[in-house]
Amino acid sequence: MDNHQLELARQLCRDGHLFYCTCRTLVTTLQTSDFSTLKPFPPGQPEKFAAFLDKVIGI
Repeated sequence: MDNHQLELARQLCRDGHLFYCTCRTLVTTLQTSDFSTLKPFPPGQPEKFAAFLDKVIGI
């Protein structure tokens, strides 16, 4: 199986929402990352998920 947490971290990093590192690269990442460049994560839309579940379940 693939490491889905790592895949998610890489994608969120590419999208500009976070920096990720390994234990080996933690110090360098903390020293060289510009946290002011991070983009806020968009707010959730739980009503869309609820509507999807209602449709799937048939409610």
